[in-house]
Amino acid sequence: MSTEREPTKQERRDAARAARIEAEQADAAAALRRRRLRTLLTVLGAAAVLVVVAIIVSSSGDSNSAKSRPGAAQKSTGAIPGQKESAEMLAGIPQSGIHLGSPSAPVRLVEFADLQCPFCREYTLQTLPQLVQDYVRSGKVRMEFRDLAFLGKDSVTAGRHAAGAGQQNKLWNFIDVLYYNQGEENTGYVTPSFLHTIDKAAGVDSAKADAFAASAASLVPIKQANAMGDQLRVQSTPTVFVGKRGGALQQVEAGPTDVAAFKQAIDGVLGQA
Repeated sequence: MSTEREPTKQERRDAARAARIEAEQADAAAALRRRRLRTLLTVLGAAAVLVVVAIIVSSSGDSNSAKSRPGAAQKSTGAIPGQKESAEMLAGIPQSGIHLGSPSAPVRLVEFADLQCPFCREYTLQTLPQLVQDYVRSGKVRMEFRDLAFLGKDSVTAGRHAAGAGQQNKLWNFIDVLYYNQGEENTGYVTPSFLHTIDKAAGVDSAKADAFAASAASLVPIKQANAMGDQLRVQSTPTVFVGKRGGALQQVEAGPTDVAAFKQAIDGVLGQA
């Protein structure tokens, strides 16, 4: 004869309520992800859609390889793709956590991104190097990377490890090399082995990055990015804002590879600084 106690009516109601809240939170998160992705495709327009179609077609023959996207055709001579290019682009430029460039730069540039986002990869490989060379290296612009990590589990895993790289002032090296080697979204490719390979190419101490990524502190930059993104009504990635240091930020209305539009926006702020 079983002596197990039957749950009371109140306990059953509490359990049902907890399950309902959990389901509502999951639905809300999924809805936010869908909304941001829909907005992303709308903003980037038909040209971006064509790029995605081309990517899918070109990569369908080898599902185990890294995705082939605009920028992948760039010659890479490092031990892994992007290692040499990243080191050369960032050499001598000060980094501090999420920031790249001189703290006294008159212009602030804020990038909202996701490390799995294919359009963020386009921006990083094709636009970022020119902006770094023309504005950050010269001390005119200081950049900051705001990781929304909303596309899935791999985004969060990569984002927490990136935060560990940021603790070593190597965030920009890490994310640049990672974008060169970005895999298929949410396929579980962001493994410890993958991250450690990126670490080695980016000059990151893997043991220290692992330890930080395992701590609650590694979620803080992601939470801060999402709070700031909500305040600025960010709905897609990449989204870039520019403004005078200490002043209001204005969104740059441009596709990820429209270098001229980004330069025009920065020059406009420089003219006011």
